Amino acid sequence: MRGDARNAKKILIVEDVIIVAMDMKDKLERMGFEVVGMAASGEEAIEKAHQIEPDLILMDIMLDGDINGIEAAQEIRDTLSIPVIYTTALSGEEVIERAQITDPYGYLIKPIEEKDLLISIEIALRRHEFEKKLEESEKRFRTLFEESKDAIYIRDSEGNYVDLNRSMLELFGYERGDMADLTVNGLFADRDDIASFEHTLREVGFVKNLEVNMQRKDGTGLICVLTENALRENGAITGYQGVIRDITDRKRSEEEIRRGYEKLRKTIDGIVQAMSLTVEARDPYTAGHQRRVAELAAAIADEMGLDEQQIEGIRMAGVIHDLGKIYVPSEILSKPGKITDAEFNIIKMHPLVGYDILKTIDFPWPIAQIVHQHHERMDGSGYPQGLTGDDILIEARIMAVADVVEAMASHRPYRPALGIDVALDEIRKNRGRYYDPDVADACLRLFDEKGYRIETKADTLLF
Repeated sequence: MRGDARNAKKILIVEDVIIVAMDMKDKLERMGFEVVGMAASGEEAIEKAHQIEPDLILMDIMLDGDINGIEAAQEIRDTLSIPVIYTTALSGEEVIERAQITDPYGYLIKPIEEKDLLISIEIALRRHEFEKKLEESEKRFRTLFEESKDAIYIRDSEGNYVDLNRSMLELFGYERGDMADLTVNGLFADRDDIASFEHTLREVGFVKNLEVNMQRKDGTGLICVLTENALRENGAITGYQGVIRDITDRKRSEEEIRRGYEKLRKTIDGIVQAMSLTVEARDPYTAGHQRRVAELAAAIADEMGLDEQQIEGIRMAGVIHDLGKIYVPSEILSKPGKITDAEFNIIKMHPLVGYDILKTIDFPWPIAQIVHQHHERMDGSGYPQGLTGDDILIEARIMAVADVVEAMASHRPYRPALGIDVALDEIRKNRGRYYDPDVADACLRLFDEKGYRIETKADTLLF
């Protein structure tokens, strides 16, 4: 979401610490968003939300006044369709669990980095836009027949059904007379699902899109989504109304898709391994280098808290990061003495060659770009593009550190292994200059505090 699209988005800041609110306002305006108001309490947040109707609300959880951020978000959500991102200095499980009930669009832990703020806002706005389109589409094309496919019911405060539609009977295989003596719990196939359902209903008065295992009269299992809310009269609960949707077929399809993805991933892994072996066959002195770099890069990414998909992409890229060396003559790769400037210029082409080979392959990760950038440096002194700072993919910044550490710790035709201490000193010395400081710190923690080791063909280095 860039340029004009971002400029059109209005944001309400709810924060009771004025310095924090002003800092957040400055960051948002630098990003191109329009800050249309600031509130310091839950009551003021509710009032301004209705007056302004912003595109998004950044809501502090702990606020002055009688209404906290979670309560304010719930009231706003009940009446307005505005995405809310919580900002908080608290990260305890109890706070997160209470906040989840309001179905927020994200959490940001203070102090908030500008990059994290931007990413969270853009994700929230895109999700909200998608949800609005989906809702509008459902309203336009919904028919009586489509609605009748959902099981709809009303039950009393004791859990007995007092009214239900035909779809309910057909879904569970009961006759209307059978259902008279059946409570909602009797349809559950899993005690844990019953406990989760009852707890949520008791605590907040409604359940939304709860995925549960249910069963037909004949014992056939169903996977359903259950939505139920309390009916009240003069503040007292008189019953409940709910909708049950059968998603068994959808879940089976998702499982088939998952298995298909796993099969595809294994195929990609095989292709990548074959590419890696091609490089190592031409350069036996660095046999295993790509694998060890891949393992170290993945470990660094995990230490930094990257998600599983990113880590898998980094591992894949690491296995073939030197693919472009098939362009470099073998006599240069295995040359025992010092290489010339001309020979080094040939070697420096290997990231670009690797990129040209990989760019046409539709990987689920930015493999080609990682390979292209793995010799770039934070200060622009790297090659082949001379990129700086955040212009370098975080995956490539991780790969750069892993590549340097493994290369220095291992034997090369032109020199013996320098050892892990020398390699780590290089990372410490040039942290922030050549190497991303967060990546460097994560790498050093692995070796200094967590006992990470690099196993080479000739020997094993323990740390």
